[in-house]
Order: sequence, then C-alpha cells, then structure tokens
Amino acid sequence: MRLRLSHRIAAAMLTLAVGFAAPAAATVITPPPGSVLRKEILDAVRGMVQAEVGQPVEFVVGAMRVLGEWAYVEARPQRPGGGPIFYIYTRYQAAVDAGAFDDTVIALLRQTPAGWLVYEYSLGATDVVWLGWIGLHPVPPEIFPGN
Repeated sequence: MRLRLSHRIAAAMLTLAVGFAAPAAATVITPPPGSVLRKEILDAVRGMVQAEVGQPVEFVVGAMRVLGEWAYVEARPQRPGGGPIFYIYTRYQAAVDAGAFDDTVIALLRQTPAGWLVYEYSLGATDVVWLGWIGLHPVPPEIFPGN
C-alpha cells in the first residue's frame, strides 16, 4: 500500500516536530550516600569548614539539592566518628557562648571544569542566609529548599 503524498508530508512534519520537541525540564536530585557526586560536593565544602575549625570533619547531611551545574547543601559538621566540633579556638566561640550559633554549614556550589566551586558559604548562621543569595548568581530558584 502506497502512502499518498499528503500523508507522507504529514508524517515527515510529525517526525520533525517530535525531533525538535523541547527537552523535559530538569529536576532537582539528591545524590545518594556513597555516590561520587555527593562525595565531590561534600569534599568541596569540607575544605572550607576544616580550614575554619582547624580539625578534620565529616558531615551529617540535612539537605542536598542538585540541579544541573548547581548544588545546595545544608549539613552539620562533626569530628570523624561523630564527636562534636570544638569551636574554642575559632572565630565562632563567642557566638557559641552567646547561644547565637547554629552548627550547620550552608553552601551554594557550581560545577566547573576544575570541579565543584563554592560560590556562597555560611557556618553557624541562625537565620535563612540563602535568601540573600537569590539573585546574586544565575542559579535556578528550585535549588533552594521549599521551591
């Protein structure tokens, strides 16, 4: 059975339309524990935290959101094995003593050819610091909690 010319043209147009359809919208993911992506992101943040607290740290992740080249992290640093971080010899001790310190690190990162780069970072904030980061960088708002 031969297709009429008009049917062949319609089939060709449908094929083109499907081929040029817009890609599906990207979705936020949470890299699972043990994944390479999760380790790379946490390692980028770890260097900053260790430099500030002067001791090795591991993280208890509260939230990790990745969308394309952007990542958002909320994590509580602790000593390897689960011990608390001692802030006594850091710039944070006065805030700890005043009860104005939340032992959580919040970071916004971007993947670059050289690896994950920390764009914004906060340790110990008692407010929602990431609200101030919206609009500073070309980051999709879905990367932040509640979006």
